[in-house]
Amino acid sequence: MMPAPTSCRAVRPRLGRVACCALAAGAALLASGCVADLDTQYGRSTPRVFSTSINGVDVFAQMFASAGHQVSGRSVIITSAMDRVQTIVWFPDDFAAPDEELCDWFDEWLASGSNRTLIYVGRGFDAAPLYWKQMTPLVDGGQVPLYQERRIQSRGQTSSVSAFPTAHLMCQWFEIKPGTLHEVTRLGGPWSREIDPARYDFWMSDALAPLVDARVLLTADGMPMVWRHRPVEWNGGQLITVANGSFLLNLPLVNHEHRRLAGRLIDEVDPSGDVVFLSSGPGGPAIDPPGGGSALAKLFGTWPLGPILLQLAVVGVIFCFARWPIFGRARVPQNTTTSDFGHHVDAVSQLLQRTRDRDYARSQLPEEVEAATSDASRAPPRRSTGAPR
Repeated sequence: MMPAPTSCRAVRPRLGRVACCALAAGAALLASGCVADLDTQYGRSTPRVFSTSINGVDVFAQMFASAGHQVSGRSVIITSAMDRVQTIVWFPDDFAAPDEELCDWFDEWLASGSNRTLIYVGRGFDAAPLYWKQMTPLVDGGQVPLYQERRIQSRGQTSSVSAFPTAHLMCQWFEIKPGTLHEVTRLGGPWSREIDPARYDFWMSDALAPLVDARVLLTADGMPMVWRHRPVEWNGGQLITVANGSFLLNLPLVNHEHRRLAGRLIDEVDPSGDVVFLSSGPGGPAIDPPGGGSALAKLFGTWPLGPILLQLAVVGVIFCFARWPIFGRARVPQNTTTSDFGHHVDAVSQLLQRTRDRDYARSQLPEEVEAATSDASRAPPRRSTGAPR
C-alpha cells in the first residue's frame, strides 16, 4: 500500500464544510417553496458553477486535486493521451459489465506502465431518492406529499441490472449478481474499521463478485463492496472495483464517513501521477475514435481547456470591438509627407492668424518675407484675360 499523502487528509474537513454549506443552501431554497428541476446527470464532472449534479463526481475529483494530483476528464479513450496517466477513475452510466474489448485495453494499459490504477465504480446507485428523502423533513407541510412523490418516482429510475435482461452480467474481472436496492446495515473488511457504524449511509443492490484473485477491502451485508485485484504482470498496477457510488458521488460525500472512505481510496493510488475521470454511457467509451474536425475544434471540446478557450475567445472579440471600432464607411487617409516645408509655413501662419494682431504677426516675419508681403499688397490687381462681356 502506498503512503498516504498528507495533503489529502488535510483537505477532507474543508471539503466537508463546503459540501455541507452547499446542501444547506439547497435545503433553504427548497424549504422556501421553490421546487426546481433536479440535475441527476450521472458520473460526470461539469464546469457549471451554479448547477452541479447530485450524481456527479466534482467533489471526488476535487479531493484528488487537493491531494496533489493533476485531474482531467474524458468521455473517450485516446491511447496516446493515456501514456502519462497513472490513475483512471471510471464511472460508467451503464448497468452492464464492460465488454471484452474494453477489458483487454485496460489490461494492456495497466501492464504497459508501473503502479497504475483503474478504479471501476458500478452503476447500482442513484442519489435522487436519497436527496428527496433528506429534503422532505425540511419543507413546509403542504409540500411533503410532493417530495414523497418525487422520491417514489426517482426510485423507479434507480433500477438494478435485473431490469435489463439483455445486459451482459459478466466480464473477465467480475460477475454482476443482481439484487434489490437496500440500505446497508452491516460493514466488514479491513476498511470498515475506519468507519463509524452509526454515521454511514451506504446502499447496496447489485454486487460485483470477483472472478479473479482479489482481496476484499470492504463488505456490505456480507457482499463485496470494494475489492482489489493486483496481478504480477501489471507491474504493481491494480484494479479497484467499487460496487456503486453510494459514498463517492457528490451528494453522498456530504457525509463525513463517506469522505473518509473516499480519502482512503485516494491513498491507494500513485500520489504523483495524473488522474483521469472517465465517463461513458451504455456500451462504454469509444477507443481511439476516428478524428473529426480540425485540431482547434478538438481543443475546444477538451475539458477543462475547452471552456477556458471559449471564454478567452469571447473576451478577445469584446476587446476587438472596443479597441478597433469602425463606424460607417471606411475612409482612405490622405498621403502626407513630413519633408514638405510648406506644411511648416502653413502651421506658423495659422498660429499667427489666431493672435488677431497684424503688427505682431509682421514683427515675427523675416525682413525678406515682410518686404515681399508688402510689395504683394501694393501691387495692382491682375486684370482678367477673359473675353469682355
